[in-house]
Amino acid sequence: MRNILNAILTFLVFWVGNEYFKEYISISDTKTIIIATLLMVAIGYLFSLLMIASVLTIPLGIGCLTTIILFFVAIVLTPVKLWLLDSYLLGLSINGFWTYVVITAILSIFTIKFKSSVKAILAKTKFVEINKILEE
Repeated sequence: MRNILNAILTFLVFWVGNEYFKEYISISDTKTIIIATLLMVAIGYLFSLLMIASVLTIPLGIGCLTTIILFFVAIVLTPVKLWLLDSYLLGLSINGFWTYVVITAILSIFTIKFKSSVKAILAKTKFVEINKILEE
């Protein structure tokens, strides 16, 4: 359900950007908006799976470094996804550095976070210490 909501929100962000801010983001047709949305959601879904795997490997001593690295990558990942879409998806054009920054901020604000899903997975497992850390 969370992924469907994220897809709808991403679609709306692209659509509103295309309709009201054509000088910054222009998308040729609805098909291109749908393809861009699906690619953004797919990459985000893969990243959230990596984050969950990283958090689950903390008790093994592996996840301590990878979780921190993935948090920093999350800051850079959305602009990189947008840049890749701009570069390789015909019909999508994003103009200017600050447009990337604004779209990244908007997508971050309106995207449903996966922290609750990580807490739910940890609650099902026996990682009580990690669950307590996430609650703080």
